Amino acid sequence: MSHWKTKLSDLREVRPAHVVRRLKGFFTEGWYFPGDESSRDRVRLLMYNYNANIIANWIGGTFLTGLLLLMQADDGFIGMTTMISTAANMLQMFAPLLLERFPRRKTLLLTLYTIMMAMNILLVGLIPLFPIGQQAQLALVAVTILIVNVINALVSPGLSIWHVQSLRPNVRNAFFSLVTMTVGAVVAIVNLVGSGLVDIFRMHDMEYEGLLLLRVLCAIIMVINVATIAKMREYPYHTSTKKFTFSDAFLKPLREKLYLRTVLVAFLWNFTANIPGSYYTVYLLDNLGLSYTLIMLVNFINVPVVLLATPLWNKLLWRKSRFTILYLSMSVYLMHYVLLSLVTNSAIWLYVAAMIVNFLLAAGINLSFMGIPYVNMPAESQTSHLGFYSTMANVAAFLGVTLGRQFILATEGYTLNLLGFSMVNKQYILLLTAALMLLAVLGIWRIQKKTVETDSDI
Repeated sequence: MSHWKTKLSDLREVRPAHVVRRLKGFFTEGWYFPGDESSRDRVRLLMYNYNANIIANWIGGTFLTGLLLLMQADDGFIGMTTMISTAANMLQMFAPLLLERFPRRKTLLLTLYTIMMAMNILLVGLIPLFPIGQQAQLALVAVTILIVNVINALVSPGLSIWHVQSLRPNVRNAFFSLVTMTVGAVVAIVNLVGSGLVDIFRMHDMEYEGLLLLRVLCAIIMVINVATIAKMREYPYHTSTKKFTFSDAFLKPLREKLYLRTVLVAFLWNFTANIPGSYYTVYLLDNLGLSYTLIMLVNFINVPVVLLATPLWNKLLWRKSRFTILYLSMSVYLMHYVLLSLVTNSAIWLYVAAMIVNFLLAAGINLSFMGIPYVNMPAESQTSHLGFYSTMANVAAFLGVTLGRQFILATEGYTLNLLGFSMVNKQYILLLTAALMLLAVLGIWRIQKKTVETDSDI
């Protein structure tokens, strides 16, 4: 009895203010320091990450696929929209030709970012209301996606370099760990809310109105996002005394053989990870007839998994290199493709199991990739090198998406019978992805064996 009295007495000593301080210390340790102006910028950057991910998920992914299906887009068109996005983002290599001309880029970047987001959120969402034919509407969607991604290619390296100025190498792991751990939770929650809203509208044959409501909410969040990052400071950039030329966009990064290994690592991942495209989402929505809510409920499992897994991955990153963590996590991550390929209406539990594997390993992959672009990056002309990195990543993604689209078109209507189990092409493309990812793992393992990794200081 005295034992329980002691326990109760201990609980009474726990004050709310103490709990709040402990929680604050848990989330801010290693990257936020009271009175430090750059810490306040990192808080703004954290809010930007939350808002940007909410927008990206509500206007992209499953919800964009649903919008395209409502517009009667076929598999070929859905695959083509992904190809357009990745092809346009190859232009990131040329971003320095614009950005290196400006010693201060904040105003330009914010202006282009606002235009890009307004087109992506509102214009794409309103096209189904235009009094033109179905094919003309789809063509306009494709053109808008192209313009949006061309603008993104021009501003993305500049935004990354500007924002990473507030992330010194000694705080990056802690900050990236927090982003990985919490962004997934935020996205899972808002996706669940968004899917619930759309399914309510869907039950009343108003699915489009539900998707449009999400885009209106995204427009409001976008305004908040622009106002948030507008307060972030901009520091002087490391620029060459020589005028930046067209050939520098290609030749400078190619001379940095050590950094090319970093680029190759990103290439191998982006090629294999983009092969499935959006076809599996089509399979879930169209072939299996799953609801948005069920898909997002499964995604909600990401919240506890990421919260538990990210601190473990972060500890591993202090002991192992990013390349090592990447190839180790990828080697298990590819198994989730195999599980997904076996999902049917009578085996939805396999979808749940596959996504748990996805969430667990994706935490390590995402945490690794937050720092990988800056591994062994030269100090001079970093916008150029980051643009080259992003371009090569998008070239890889484009090749992966193209391979996936051609595979889907070539196997349309063909059913694969494997050990008595019938699969449509949206399933067995995942087996191809898993096999190619295994080869990518071996390639990254080989690169890691020959490379000493050093974080660059922006």
